Amino acid sequence: MLQAMMSAAVGDDVWGDDPTVNQLQSYAAELFGMEAALFCPSGTMTNQIAIKVHTSPGDECICADTAHIYLYEGGGMALNSGVQAKLLAG
Repeated sequence: MLQAMMSAAVGDDVWGDDPTVNQLQSYAAELFGMEAALFCPSGTMTNQIAIKVHTSPGDECICADTAHIYLYEGGGMALNSGVQAKLLAG
């Protein structure tokens, strides 16, 4: 595994220079019949992107009081999107 990692072609994904990420995104876009795809390396990143896309600053994000995004990512909603959690029991 180490040898594969050391010999892998890599680049800066921010600049679109990582050939493996570009290949993965192109494959996913084609697989799902979409114009483009975005690789997100963590669930937290994906959740925060989803909240940002679906809300505007000052909105509330309705979630259970046991929801992962509230218990473990609550500060991210406020910081990244200007959104507060509206909690529902359960």
